[in-house]
Amino acid sequence: MEKLSSYRVINLIFKNGEISNKLEKIHINVLENNPVTYIYYNLKKKKIYVGETNGFRRRHYEHLIETNPKVDYREYKNCLVIYSSLFDKSSILDLESLILNYMVAESDMTKFVLANGNNGQTELVYKNKEEILTEVFYKLWSNELHTLGLVDNPNIEELRESLLFKYSPFKQLSSKQKTIVEEIEKDVTKKYLVEAPAGSGKSVLFTNLAFSLAEKDPALKIGLITTGNLTRQFNLIFKSIGLNEKLTVKTGSQLIMDAKSNGKKYDIIIVDEAHKLKKYYRKGHPNARKHLNEGDEEITLLEDLTNGLVLLYDPYQGIKPQNIRPSEIRKLTNDYQNLLLMQQFRIGGNGDFSGEDFLKGILYGLQLSEDKDFNSKVFEEDYFKIAGTFKEVIDYVDDYSHAYPKTTNRVIAGYCREWVSNSGKKENKGKTMKELPYDWNVDGVQKRWNSTYEDWVKKANSEKEIGSIHAIQGYDLNYSGVIVGNDITVKDGKIVAVPENYKDIGGTPVKEGFNLSELTEYILNIYYVLLSRGIDGCTVYFEDKNIEKLFKERVGL
Repeated sequence: MEKLSSYRVINLIFKNGEISNKLEKIHINVLENNPVTYIYYNLKKKKIYVGETNGFRRRHYEHLIETNPKVDYREYKNCLVIYSSLFDKSSILDLESLILNYMVAESDMTKFVLANGNNGQTELVYKNKEEILTEVFYKLWSNELHTLGLVDNPNIEELRESLLFKYSPFKQLSSKQKTIVEEIEKDVTKKYLVEAPAGSGKSVLFTNLAFSLAEKDPALKIGLITTGNLTRQFNLIFKSIGLNEKLTVKTGSQLIMDAKSNGKKYDIIIVDEAHKLKKYYRKGHPNARKHLNEGDEEITLLEDLTNGLVLLYDPYQGIKPQNIRPSEIRKLTNDYQNLLLMQQFRIGGNGDFSGEDFLKGILYGLQLSEDKDFNSKVFEEDYFKIAGTFKEVIDYVDDYSHAYPKTTNRVIAGYCREWVSNSGKKENKGKTMKELPYDWNVDGVQKRWNSTYEDWVKKANSEKEIGSIHAIQGYDLNYSGVIVGNDITVKDGKIVAVPENYKDIGGTPVKEGFNLSELTEYILNIYYVLLSRGIDGCTVYFEDKNIEKLFKERVGL
């Protein structure tokens, strides 16, 4: 046993579930009387279980006689027991949660399957929380766990940026998230509309609720829906906890078509990013509407497949005419139980203002809301800046990437330039990435749009590109440079769309019955999403100076 400053470990060896180590008296005392966090593991079979207890020896034998465990505990060959003078009930629970969340974060590399259930932990607050994180967990992760082969990547900061970490079903829930989970679990046959703004923890609620329902009732038929650019990440998460055969995440169209062709019904369907559910739209991509007939929309089609339905929804994130409009969603969900998740995890704040102030200010500044109840100081602080030129917003992101190389910083923009660099275009066939034309040429700076949609933020070349709404929705950035393009302008004191400058082919209403106010709403929703991506900072460049002037006046600058 290596002696370290803030904690100690005992590595137990098992033979058919029995401890085979010859233990000293001091270790026997620890195993019988001390609060500990422990990790059962079988490296050959890639199986892990993380737990905490105030009496390991007793808890170990309880595990051995469990009925219907996820895994036979006799299969584990070793157990690492961590103990410390710093430990109490809260700290061992917190350490358990940290280990689980970071193991999920790298499960696509390690291929470990975690046998833990969902204990629905709420966020823990205790006096030495920071010390447990820095002096125990950080050191344990990069030393003992890495040395034993339980950890592949010792770099905590890299893993923290992983979507698998951000959406881990072992994340400690806020009291608001926990209340919503408990409310839905009371009756899974009902229908719920959970209204939650950007950065409020919808996706963590999504994974936690699915995990909890699957644990409590293994026979429950659960359908899971999210956007196409996130299905792979969520499926990796459920694979890491051994539930990939029971919990498969699909897009709305995939789930509906699969259910129709197989005559499948669900007990409950949970929809993340429900504002992206579709209606029939003649101009849309054929693959996106082949499950829809004229007059159809996905909410009613989902209701036909299930008793229970949970929609996690933000009325300001519908960004295409194919998306069911907020007014239509209100009518369709009139008899649903409404639940509110009004909190902010993505955007921080200080003692004077909060992330909620920033989001409310953005909505007001863009004329998406007339709610003035926000602290305008948020727009005067270091978090938010307005760039004078295109080059300045590019430099802002580059500067922060050089100064803080372990952060994720990108330039993102409204769809106000054609995607001429699209490698799928006939004229671009056979061209290398460097040979493709540029989409942006402003202030002597040349840039291309995102070369891919799926997991764009994690692609190496994304730092040199500009991300569109389709590449960034659902993702977090540390520092975001946002270009509010010339697809909107000001007329008679109102923000209006400039249709000829909006270049998303599938994002404009059909010519018959064209509605300028509808297009304006979609474009403004896009900018709301783009402006709500930054965790640590956001700098915005307005191409239309009248938009800049109106925005500044409305937010008090």
